[in-house]
Amino acid sequence: MQSDAPYQYISCVSPVLKSHNLEKSLQDQALIIKDVVVLDGNIINMGEYQKIRSNFIIDLAKLEPLMDITPELSVVRSRYASLTRLANILDKNITTVTTSQQDLKAINSYVKDIKFYLSAISQKAQKQNYSANAKVTRIRYMNTNFMFLGIMGIFLIFLFQLIIIIIPVIHSLHTLQMGVAKIARGNLSYYLDIKTNDEIEQLANEFNLMTEKLSNFYDSLESRVSERTSQLFELNQDLQKEIIDRRQAEINLKQSQIQLTQKAQELEQTLQELQETQTQLIQNEKMSSLGQLVAGVAHEINNPVNFIHGNITPLNEYFQHLLELINLYQTYYPQPIDEIQYYIEDIDLAFILEDTTKIISSLEVGTKRIREIVLSLRNFSRLDEAEMKEVNIHEGIDNTLLILQYRIKGKPHEAEIEVIKDYGDLPLIECYPGQLNQVFMNIISNAIDALEENKKNDNYPELTNSNKEILIQTKVLKNQCIVIHIADNGMGIPEDSRNRIFDPFFTTKPIGKGTGLGLSISYQVITAKHKGNLQCITTPGKGTEFIIKLPIKQQD
Repeated sequence: MQSDAPYQYISCVSPVLKSHNLEKSLQDQALIIKDVVVLDGNIINMGEYQKIRSNFIIDLAKLEPLMDITPELSVVRSRYASLTRLANILDKNITTVTTSQQDLKAINSYVKDIKFYLSAISQKAQKQNYSANAKVTRIRYMNTNFMFLGIMGIFLIFLFQLIIIIIPVIHSLHTLQMGVAKIARGNLSYYLDIKTNDEIEQLANEFNLMTEKLSNFYDSLESRVSERTSQLFELNQDLQKEIIDRRQAEINLKQSQIQLTQKAQELEQTLQELQETQTQLIQNEKMSSLGQLVAGVAHEINNPVNFIHGNITPLNEYFQHLLELINLYQTYYPQPIDEIQYYIEDIDLAFILEDTTKIISSLEVGTKRIREIVLSLRNFSRLDEAEMKEVNIHEGIDNTLLILQYRIKGKPHEAEIEVIKDYGDLPLIECYPGQLNQVFMNIISNAIDALEENKKNDNYPELTNSNKEILIQTKVLKNQCIVIHIADNGMGIPEDSRNRIFDPFFTTKPIGKGTGLGLSISYQVITAKHKGNLQCITTPGKGTEFIIKLPIKQQD
């Protein structure tokens, strides 16, 4: 229906075009005929005229079936036949001026009438065109409505058939879904009752068969599982019993191991305490014997020294009196007898007088020195000071250096050891003086031993000819404790011995020269007795430094 509408529209428009073509063709023919009249001759271009005339007749013939029955077409055809006859007459006859004017009027009259009726035909054709367009529009609207109604009808038919087919299918699928859900929850006795005579019913039957097989398999499996569970339960009971027995055995073994470890630790601690006790007993016995010896020697030396020191003053006074007497005698008797003069010259009286004064002075200095040594020995032993008391640390260090003076001073082939003291302003320290003096003695003696070993060491030849020095430095730290640095520029302690220097009976000295107890006892005295700290810093080839840290006041 849509394909016919354009054709109808073209057929309605064609009469208008045909009428216009006829008017144009008529105008061309009129011009040719008028040329014949005006030029007073035959139709020159007869071929063109015949062609135009033939097209006019054809177009007029085509216009008739396109138009409704109308008298204008008959008039046009009649007028055009008259115009054609006039043209034929003009083509054969010669006209005058008067005749030519009449012919022109006739031609114009025919042309005017034909144009008038062609214009009327054109107007009718336009009306028919408008009417045809309206019809085409109505036909298109009707076609659209018919197509919409047809599509809606087809859709409703399809929807009706779909509802008829789908609703049973949906119901069957819903039933199948519910059955699958129940079976999935374990209800293997559920039966799918679907009667649709299609693939869904076949699927439901297959599903029912599968459910029945699963139910049978589950029953058989449940019986086997029950049997297997009872077996596993018995095995589990046996296994738990075995595990309990093994755990009990492991607990007993662990307890035995713990007891053995505790006993080993107790034995080790007992051994360590025994070694410490043995070390302490040896040292106490040693120090007790040394103290008694030192006290006895000091007492025996102190008696004659006091006697000598006490007589030096009157001896000096007596000598001064004698010297004054000799001076008076020489003043009043300047010329003695020859025998006396010879004897004076023989004994060199002037030298005796001068040297005797020096001898008396040196005796006084010597006795003072002996008394100081005796006092140092008594202070070092401190047998009468077993209790803790406040003492001057510098006094203990100086006493130790005085006792070791014989090792510090130079020897025929060895230079003297230079002792550098850098004492700080220390308060009195609460301590056991005798034990601290023992620590100073051990550390300073080891420093002297290290400096004496420099000349024997081939690994560090640069130390052989260097100055031997011992630096002793003291200072207060945060008003709570003091720090004592004792350093030497010896060869240092070997790396393999560094971690064992405080172990009891460990020594690097030759047999018979060291017991290995000095630093061990010193460490016990500083850390256990005085709650301090003893640290060793050594660098091979540069020396060793011991740092003693002591609290100013001991905690109760």
